[in-house]
Amino acid sequence: MTHLKTYALGTALSMLVSVQSCSTVFPIVAPFKDLPPPTGSFSVGTRTTTWADSSRDETFTSQADHRRMVVQVWFPASETVSGDPSHYVDDPDLRMPALAKQLRLPVFPIKHFTQVLTNSYDEAIPDRSGATYPVIIFSHGLSGMRFQNTALMEELASHGYIVLAADHAYEANITIFPDGTTAIYAGGKRRSIIRGEATAHLDFSQLSIIVEDLKFIIDRVINDEPGELLEDLPINRDAIGVIGHSLGGAAVVNTAYEDERVDAVMVLDGWYMPVPDSVISSGVTQPYMHLGQKIWLDPRNYTRMDRMLGSSSGPQFKLLVSNTKHPDYTDMPLFSPFSRIIGYTATREPLALNQLIRISSLHFFNAYLKNKPVEPLIESVRGGRFNNSSIFIPNPSQE
Repeated sequence: MTHLKTYALGTALSMLVSVQSCSTVFPIVAPFKDLPPPTGSFSVGTRTTTWADSSRDETFTSQADHRRMVVQVWFPASETVSGDPSHYVDDPDLRMPALAKQLRLPVFPIKHFTQVLTNSYDEAIPDRSGATYPVIIFSHGLSGMRFQNTALMEELASHGYIVLAADHAYEANITIFPDGTTAIYAGGKRRSIIRGEATAHLDFSQLSIIVEDLKFIIDRVINDEPGELLEDLPINRDAIGVIGHSLGGAAVVNTAYEDERVDAVMVLDGWYMPVPDSVISSGVTQPYMHLGQKIWLDPRNYTRMDRMLGSSSGPQFKLLVSNTKHPDYTDMPLFSPFSRIIGYTATREPLALNQLIRISSLHFFNAYLKNKPVEPLIESVRGGRFNNSSIFIPNPSQE
């Protein structure tokens, strides 16, 4: 699900798949679990569609075409029509080979992943109580997927949020359009060759493409554009939050810096190296929370984060968790303990860590998008079984 250290998963599993009976042993060694249920009072509905930005050319292709993205929404539902929740993996015939290629595996060892169920319903009626709900927009990292943090999306939606996420075409592992065409990950081919600075990791054009995707989504939400994705959804257009993982974290920081319509920023194990120096130096004004691993291999990553936070003026929270890795901040560790055994993930308590992600995110957005008390957020940062790994930045003012 993430571009970092996929070689570890591929190397370890390649030894496993060399066993003749692997196709029957693997489901026993590494059974795939369904997602944990959300804790809110609402059922969760979901829809997916494709949006095209006619104002932008698609720079990853040579054709004269516009930027397209597959967008999914999770929303509070008053009633579900379908008896069964949706599967985690959509279009498995196309998505599974792409995922297997990223993990450097044949398809058959992970084919049972297609059986994993979510807690979201494709046929659901939006809540019609008369209330309106804030919007949260999620951004994945390089070679990620729009639904890689579905457990978090469902948690937020079940508590009265409307959550959107897009496959950032050519930055995602694969984007599958309704007409059957696909956009395979090509982001790594656009990396800068300059060494020693942030541009050694990523050229700024890639980051700007994702930022423009997020701004486009905000435009569609704010302008109430017609279309089946947002139809009948009780949206509070005056309360918009963003959340991102890895490069998506850098993207939501940049979006908040450039777009005052963003009211709150949440980052999951963010990659700050691509964030422009101007943003690092100026910081952001919105309430901000970072939740991630305690130590990055490149210490400059958190040095840049701390510089940015030192220049920011809004309420700030930071929680660094020991014994975790980059993929731990996605749904990955929830599916199977085998990812930890081979060193791809690190947490020994995947459910507890995911609960920390869900609850701290919920309390953060409750405080700064719903004007609820900030104390539950402070308690979630300071307390719990991960409290020996947490750092709290004491600037919780809601003013």
